[in-house]
Amino acid sequence: MKALARQLFKTFLFSVIISIVASCIYYALQHKGVGEDLKAILPSISEGVAFLNIIIFIMSLPALFLVNPAYYNNLSIRLVLYYAGSIVFTITAFRLQLSPENKAVYFITAISFIVVHSVFYYLMTKKRR
Repeated sequence: MKALARQLFKTFLFSVIISIVASCIYYALQHKGVGEDLKAILPSISEGVAFLNIIIFIMSLPALFLVNPAYYNNLSIRLVLYYAGSIVFTITAFRLQLSPENKAVYFITAISFIVVHSVFYYLMTKKRR
């Protein structure tokens, strides 16, 4: 279980970093020429993205049940436990009544978490073969 917990924590850390960078790039592209400087808005973007990643991280905690060999050996259960939290977050974010800019940041955060999570999933399954 330590390996899965460590893997989820690494996923969280890498996802926060990638999400902040991607959200800042998105902000810079959307607001070019606007008076607000990226340095002034960076703490706000970082805080928001970190909180979103915490939510996705908590929603991904059922992946810790993969310690049980019966769950891990069943591919459909393994995929549901591993990806359900981040996919449900993405679906919920699109169903919320948010501004297009906020939806984009939610989407960037969710996709970066899913991509990093997928890399660690690949490494986990490759190691167990």
